[in-house]
Amino acid sequence: AGPMARVRWRSAGYLAVFVVSALATYNSLQTLHGHARAGRHLEVEHLHHHHHTPTSAASTPGHVRGSGADPVADLEPFHRTPRDDGEKNAGDDVETAVRRGEFGLGASSFATGSDESRRTDRIDAKPQQLGTKKDDKKKDDKKGNDKKGNGKYHVLLTANDAVYVRWQSRIMYHQYKKIAADPTLAGAMGGFTRILHSGKPDDLMDEIPTVVVDPLPKGIKDHGYVVLHRPYAFKQWLDTYAADVEEEYVLMTEPDHLYLRGMPLFATPNRAAAFPFFYIDPKKPEFTPIVQKYNEVKAPIDAFAPIGNSPVMISVESLSRVVPKWHDLAVAMKQDPVADKAFGWVIEMWAYSIASAQVGVTYELHPEMMLQPPWDDSFQVKGKEAYIIHYTYGQDFAKSGVATPGKIGEWHFDKRDFTGIPPKEKIPMPPKDAHEVIQKMMTIINEGITELPHWP
Repeated sequence: AGPMARVRWRSAGYLAVFVVSALATYNSLQTLHGHARAGRHLEVEHLHHHHHTPTSAASTPGHVRGSGADPVADLEPFHRTPRDDGEKNAGDDVETAVRRGEFGLGASSFATGSDESRRTDRIDAKPQQLGTKKDDKKKDDKKGNDKKGNGKYHVLLTANDAVYVRWQSRIMYHQYKKIAADPTLAGAMGGFTRILHSGKPDDLMDEIPTVVVDPLPKGIKDHGYVVLHRPYAFKQWLDTYAADVEEEYVLMTEPDHLYLRGMPLFATPNRAAAFPFFYIDPKKPEFTPIVQKYNEVKAPIDAFAPIGNSPVMISVESLSRVVPKWHDLAVAMKQDPVADKAFGWVIEMWAYSIASAQVGVTYELHPEMMLQPPWDDSFQVKGKEAYIIHYTYGQDFAKSGVATPGKIGEWHFDKRDFTGIPPKEKIPMPPKDAHEVIQKMMTIINEGITELPHWP
C-alpha cells in the first residue's frame, strides 16, 4: 500500500479508538451516576417493591400518591414502577447488572468483586448442613433463667466492611440512637448490634456496637451474590452472641433503614411480624413448582408468607429454628438453575419465606413497618403511622416538587452515586414542594453527615 493509503488506515484506526474510548467514558459516567439501565432501574423492576397490591400503570394515575407523576413516561423498556411486576425473568438482567457492581438489597448486598465471589457455572461444594447449638445450656442456665426480655426487641444489622455499606450503617445507627433516646419515640426499641460478616474488625467497632463473624466457608461460593452470607452471619450470632443480649426478640434490619420512630413489640412467642413484599408470591404459577420442590414438610401454600428477612421482628427462639433451614435453602436454591433464574437477586428472601414455612414460624404482616420513597409520599400507610424510611431507590424530582422516577430529575439523590466514597458534605435538599417523606429522608441523612465525628 502507498503512503496515502497507510495514512487513511492510520486515521481510521485513530477514529475507532476515539469512538470506543468515548463510549466507554459515557457508560462509566452513566453507571457512576446510578442510572445504568440494567442497574438502578432494574432494581425498581425486581427489588424491594412497594408493599401495596400491584396495580397497572393505566389504572393508577401517578403511582406517587398525590404527586401527579406520569407512571409510564420515560419508563420503557426497563424504567417501570415497582408496582408493575408484569415482566418475567428480570432476574437474569439483574444478575448481569450485579456483576458490574452493586445495587442494593441492603446490608450485605455489596459485591466484593473478589475472585472467590465471581460468577461461575456451578458451586463447588454442597451446602453445609448447619444446626444451631444450645449455647452450652444457655451459658450454664444462669443467663437463661435471669433473662427477662424487658418487653423490648434487639436491633440486628448485618453488614460487610465495604465503604458503601459503612457510611450507610453510620447514618442508620446515628438515627437509631436519637430515636432510642427519646421516650416519646422509642417504642419497644432495645439494644443494637451490627453483625459484621467480614471476618475481621474494622474502624467502626468503637462507634457502633459490633460483633465480628466469618463470611461463608470457602467451600461455598457466593457467585457474586453477597446476600448469601446473611443467613450464615445470623447463624453465628445465634450460636455465639444471642445469649448475651437481654431482649428475647430481635428486629432484623439493613443499613439503608432510617427510623422515624421505634416500633412497638409486634412479635409474640408464637407469631413473628414482617413487612410484606407483593412479589414474594408462591401462588404464582411460575413460582409454585419451585416452592413445592423445597417444601419438604408439605406445608399448605398459604403457609408461605410474602416476606424476606428484613424488616422482620421475631423471637430469638423462633429465629433459631428458621436460620439453619434458611441457610441451607439459600445455598441450595442458588445452585439450582431453575430457582436461580426465577428468583434472581431476591432468592435469599424466598429462601427465608420457605424456611419459615418448613419450621412452622408464622407472621403477622405490617405494611406500615416501612416506607419506600419516591413511591410513598406520606407518613401513613393504610391509616397507620410508618416506622422506617427505606432509601433503596434513586430519587429524582422536578423543581416543582413532582417525582420523575425513571428520568434524571432536576434534583437527584441515589445512594449508588456514593458506592466508592461517602458523600463528603451535606447534600442539597429536595425542592420545597417535594413530598414530606423525601424531605424527612434527606434531613436524616444530612444530620448524619454533619453531626457524626470524623466524617467521612
